[in-house]
Amino acid sequence: MLFMLLRPIAVHAQEYEELVERALDAAQADSLVLAEDLFRQALKLSPNDHRNALLYTDLGRVQEALYWQDTHNGRRADDALESYSLAIDRAPEAVPMLMARASFCLKLGQWSKAVRDFTRVLTINEQHLQALNYRAYCYAQQKAYDLARQDYYRALALDENNYEATLGLAILEQQTGHLNRGIERMTQLIEAGETAAETYSVRAGMYAENHQPELALLDLDLAVAQEPENVNYLLARAYLHQQQGNKRLALKDFEQAIALGIPPASLSEELKTCR
Repeated sequence: MLFMLLRPIAVHAQEYEELVERALDAAQADSLVLAEDLFRQALKLSPNDHRNALLYTDLGRVQEALYWQDTHNGRRADDALESYSLAIDRAPEAVPMLMARASFCLKLGQWSKAVRDFTRVLTINEQHLQALNYRAYCYAQQKAYDLARQDYYRALALDENNYEATLGLAILEQQTGHLNRGIERMTQLIEAGETAAETYSVRAGMYAENHQPELALLDLDLAVAQEPENVNYLLARAYLHQQQGNKRLALKDFEQAIALGIPPASLSEELKTCR
């Protein structure tokens, strides 16, 4: 009799594990709709399995990826948030699950919800660098600049060379009108060896805003040299050349941006002024 009771449980467990394995394989292969369906089947088959917190998180990640693929379909976003919430309901102190929901809220621009989850993470682990930096970014988007600054400084107290915190502080200086301080922080980053194209591009934007176009162009040259197919850097340089009256160089960058996929119609006025 005991054998008869245990057999269905064993069969369900095996089927559950097979569904999970297939779902993970499908997600790895970017077969996201299939992965979502398989995860749902597994959860329906064994709704009380102790591993379901992880499964709901994986389902949320699949649904989040579908949201970005599906032209920002709002239903997909709601599905992902619901799955992350169900995961957190089952494991309320699990930092990876809180970070997954918080990070998605951040990407959606739901700053208050993201702050709530990052704060929960920091209650569990006050030294979580990513949560500090992300919460600071959310605070800055809400114009809570003092709170953002506090989090960035806390991150730097944990890691004085933390790139994200230093970059965040520099941009915060720019947002609050302290351009020279922002430029100084970006220069410190570059002198410390952080010479990625992004770093030069950010400082270029500060130079341009600070009415130093020549220095901005030098930084954009370095950014474009590293990432010649980045249309954002090309367009930023093109507009600066145009403002400086250098039509030939502006036209060259505009045409290169078009060759990389920017629709010509969107730059029709710019092209006219350069010819």
